[in-house]
Order: sequence, then C-alpha cells, then structure tokens
Amino acid sequence: MPLSILVRLRHGSYEAGGERPSNAEWPPHPARLFCALVASAESEADWSALRWLEAQPPPEVWADGLDTTQRGRTRAYVVENAISQKGGNLTWPGRNNGMRSRSFAVPSTESFAVVWPEADLDAQRRTIIARMAGKVPYVGRSAGAAEVSVSASVPERMSSWVTYSPAKLGEGRAAWLLRVPYVGYTRELESAYDDGRRAWEVARLLPYELVRTWGTETSDGRAVASAGPFEDLMVWSLRRPVVRIGGDNVLRLTAALRRAVLSRVPDPVPAQISGHGADGRPHVGYLALPDVGYEHSDGHVLGLALAIPKELGSPDVSQLVKAVMTDPLNRIRLLRDQTIDLEYGADPYGAQPERWATRGGARTWVSATPLMPDGYVRKGRDLETVVARSLRLAGYPDELTAIEVSDMPLVRGAIWRPRKGTVPEGRPHRRLVHAKITFAKPVLGPVIAGSLRYLGLGLFLPADARPGARSGADEAIELAGAQL
Repeated sequence: MPLSILVRLRHGSYEAGGERPSNAEWPPHPARLFCALVASAESEADWSALRWLEAQPPPEVWADGLDTTQRGRTRAYVVENAISQKGGNLTWPGRNNGMRSRSFAVPSTESFAVVWPEADLDAQRRTIIARMAGKVPYVGRSAGAAEVSVSASVPERMSSWVTYSPAKLGEGRAAWLLRVPYVGYTRELESAYDDGRRAWEVARLLPYELVRTWGTETSDGRAVASAGPFEDLMVWSLRRPVVRIGGDNVLRLTAALRRAVLSRVPDPVPAQISGHGADGRPHVGYLALPDVGYEHSDGHVLGLALAIPKELGSPDVSQLVKAVMTDPLNRIRLLRDQTIDLEYGADPYGAQPERWATRGGARTWVSATPLMPDGYVRKGRDLETVVARSLRLAGYPDELTAIEVSDMPLVRGAIWRPRKGTVPEGRPHRRLVHAKITFAKPVLGPVIAGSLRYLGLGLFLPADARPGARSGADEAIELAGAQL
C-alpha cells in the first residue's frame, strides 16, 4: 500500500534555502519533511513509526517543475539574541538588529507531495503518521506555514506536477542532490539536537532525476503546458528575390493563401479546412507571419502558414497535406496579374514554427497582428473583459493572471491595422486592439484569437518562450504522408 504525504503551502510559498543561501530549495527535499514529522513526535509509538519510515526506499517527490516555480528573496532587519558590548541599556540581550536575507520558492499549485509508491503501510502506522502530520505547523522556515496530510494512496495529480525520482546509479542522468531519510536518521537527529548541531549536518544526499511528467511533455521533460486548439504549423517562405510586403497586407495575403489551398482540395472540401459548416469547431487557420519582436523589426511579412487544429481528423489531415505537398504549393495570386512565389519551409527564424509555437510553451504572449474582439464593448464591459472572452472562445485557458490592452502595438514591428479595404465583406467592423496576456501556466502555441483569427488577425507571439523548439509541421507531414 503506497504512502503519500501531501503538503499544502498556506501562503503559497515554500520557505527554505538551498545549499547556496542565495538560492531557494526546489524541488523540496524529503528529509526536510521528515524533520517536520520528527519535531511533532511525542510517544514511543511515534518514534517507532519514524524508524519504520526512515527504513523505506527513498521516496519520489511530486511537485511543480522548475519553470512553473518562481523564486524570490527577501531582506529584513531582525533582532539578534546577542549581548551588546556598548554598555548602558544595550547590555541586555536582543537589543541589536542584523540584516538577514532569505530565499523562497513559489510553485504555481501551492502544494507538493512526497510519495513512497511501494511502502508496506498498515492502518496503525498510517494513523500514527497522520497524527504527527496534523501537528506540523510549517515545513522549512517558520514563515512557511503548511498543512500536512497523509494518504494510503497516490494523490490526485496536478497538471503542472512532475516526478522527481531517485536516479539509477551509473546512468548519469541525475540533475539534483536531495536530502533523504536513511536507516538511523531519527537517532542521528536526536543526537544532533542534544549536541546543539543543525539537522543538515547529519543529512545524506541522494541523486534525483526527473522521470515523468503528466499531460503534454516538453522537449526537455521539465514541465507541463496547456494545449491550445492548434497543434501544428505548416510554413512557407516568400521566395527571393521579392519586394518586402508590408504587414498591413495580412488579410490580402491570407485570403489568397486560403483560395490557393481550397482550390487544391477536392470536393466536398472538409468543413474544418474551409471553415464553412465547422459548427464552432476549430478549423484551419491561414496566417501571415510578420517580422516582429526585434530591435529593427518593421513588420514586413516573412512567410505564410497553415495552423492545423488538433481536432482535425487523420483523413482530413492527409487530404490537406496531399493537396499542398504532392503537387507542391509554390504560388499564390493576389490580383489577376500579381503573384507571389512560395517555398515550403522557413528560411528566416521569424517564420519558423518554433518562433510562434514553442514545444515548451509560454505564459506571456503579445499580439503581432491586431485583434478584432468577438463582441462589442458595451456598458459595464471593459476591453480587457472582451479580449479575455475572445481568448476563451478561441479555445485557450481562461485563467489569466494579467492582461494589457492598447490601441497601439505592444511589441516592435507589430502591425497597426490591416490595409483599408482588405477586411472581407460582410464581416463586422469592430474596434481593433493589441494585447499582452499572461496565462496562469504555460500554453502551447500558436495563439490566435478574435473574430478574424482564421485569416491571421489576433496572432500572438510568445514573449517568454521556454527551451525546446517545436517542429510539429514536419511531424504532421511525415505522419500524414504515411497515411496517404
């Protein structure tokens, strides 16, 4: 029967310093939790249960990954329990102040668990350990108030948790050294207390590695990110030489791309490729990728792309790939006598899939093309609320920690407005805005929202992308090609 000890951080922060005082401890060390239990022990039955626990195999730690855990540091003057040598009333203890610095970690889930998956736990020991856990006021420093509970089963897995597990010797994959309980640890802690020594002086370190994540796994295996409605990008570069095309032509370019693609797909065209009859389901997005986010970015178009929804069935994916790759799509027509030559694959980095859809995901995204909200700003409703609603309707998490809305671009090179006369007929002419949004946890791109998102408006750029380039477009082509 497994044993799980779940720690809920009452104030959301884990108050514990790492080996270097300037760094916060994360992931949490199992020995620190064990010491908290030792501090709550009173009876011989308690000590017996602790000796049983220290003899168990090293536990796993289920906690947030490093990239979903923020770290901070505070500095303050505190009273020192030392006698001043200055004489007078300062000869009394505790009259001096000293500067102290403390590091802490803030996980996104405000909780973690230490798990012994194969512990031979019986009901009596469970009751005793649960009683000690219930008396634990904090884990780490006294400022880290915590609620500790015990379960004879594995806890419910939080979406942002990862598993830190003891590393297998000789495989060279260990990334952390964590302090763990060991046989005789309880006796050593008692001896250290009697001698006035610190608990860390009798600690033992064990190498740990990250072995499992839940949900969508990043390329480096560190964290979990929420998936949006799209999972792949197929990108075409503008074949050189070509005169730079301003980003205000975004709707003209994406409309031409859509016409070219649909002309190649045999009838009846699937609803999630054309958008007609999709009945609220995400369908293929036709995008123009502008030059944005750099010091000299001017917003000119670097490439065109198809955003492939994750709900698009394999037969439809195969049909789409066959339409644009068997006889390669290499040209679109803007006007009767104006064409643009294309080449599949991204040459400049600004047009590569990982620029717009990182595998690791990102929490903060900023608009590269203006967003047309899915509703009007009515009385009692502000722009932030309308933009948040557009993101939710587009299929992205509605847990936002920050949102900034502006009439002007918020990143260099972002497109101010589409060229006059390029908005499709019959579409509402609502106010166009730019936005910078921060989700509660990382989101996988591409992020496209708003009324004209399927034609390239409301395209967002990741502002804090994590490592791990995503090359999903090529993977989709290989997969679909195998099914042709």
